[in-house]
Amino acid sequence: MSATTEEPVAVILAGGQGSRLWPISRDRRPKQFQPVVGGRPLLTGTIERLSEIVDPARIHVSTRARFADAARETLGPVPPENLILEEDPAGPATAFALSIATLARRYGNAPALIAPSDHLITEDEAFNQASRDMLTQLDDSPESMVVLGAKPTGFDGSLGYIHTQGEGGPVEVITSFYEKPDPATIDELGDQGSLYWNTACYGVRVAKACDAYRAAMPLVFDTIEQFAADRPDVNGYRGAAIGGHELYPLLAAGMECLVVPRHLGWNDIGTWKRLQHVLVEQGLHSIGPAVQLECDDMLVASMDGRPIVTLGTSGLVVVTHDDAVYVLDKQGAMGAGPLEHLRALLASEREDLL
Repeated sequence: MSATTEEPVAVILAGGQGSRLWPISRDRRPKQFQPVVGGRPLLTGTIERLSEIVDPARIHVSTRARFADAARETLGPVPPENLILEEDPAGPATAFALSIATLARRYGNAPALIAPSDHLITEDEAFNQASRDMLTQLDDSPESMVVLGAKPTGFDGSLGYIHTQGEGGPVEVITSFYEKPDPATIDELGDQGSLYWNTACYGVRVAKACDAYRAAMPLVFDTIEQFAADRPDVNGYRGAAIGGHELYPLLAAGMECLVVPRHLGWNDIGTWKRLQHVLVEQGLHSIGPAVQLECDDMLVASMDGRPIVTLGTSGLVVVTHDDAVYVLDKQGAMGAGPLEHLRALLASEREDLL
């Protein structure tokens, strides 16, 4: 372990499959490694943003071993040895635990920012200031977990929500978390306090977080800590998994959770619907070079730089990669059933196209 310092560290969680955005998000190169919006991979944008706050040498990226090559291509100033790998997808709580164990091993009880790799931030300075405020809060209350909450611009039942008593101020105490609640629950909670979208951007003292995980699930976390004592960038973790939300072990151990609520340009572009909303907000109708004439309700994505030309078409998703061109009915692409049926067909006949 290196000497404990007050300098911040960071870990970016980049192990998701992004299957709801297939075929933009591919099995070997999910959306976080793709230039979905803005002409640069989402992971690259996250690294550049965090580099304004944290020394890139102290930024780590958690991902699956099968994505290691794609991750290395997008690390920029982050050292390749700062990869934290898992062999099998074991869920966000396992990735979180593996990350904090690795950071604690290397940096002691340093303050850490933990962020998803695949979210779109359109107001970098507001986001960075909120991140700095989260680190400041960790100075004031080092025993706590701090969450960045985005003030909702509307109801979205596919997102996670944070509920507080609505005391106001720059920091509020979180009373509960709700994953994908229904509108009636949102209305009821809104009458009883304040609600924020959970951006899954966290601030925590890593040794304190390890203490909480160790108290909540000692046997599993012991296995994870043993792995972190070796070189996580060389071999992927293959061991006991932790189910559920990544913050539940912290809550079970009695750690206070705070929220820094902000108005900021934040989007979790995990679905076609949200991606289309983001593109429309930016006045765009395509990703990459495209020409559309007499077209309606089209979503076009050139992931390999080839121009896409559409004439007189409507209600389609068109995606190009180096190895294939995909044309999907938009309603089918946004519905889990038809999309999963197509993926199952390709898995049996052309797995290389997944």
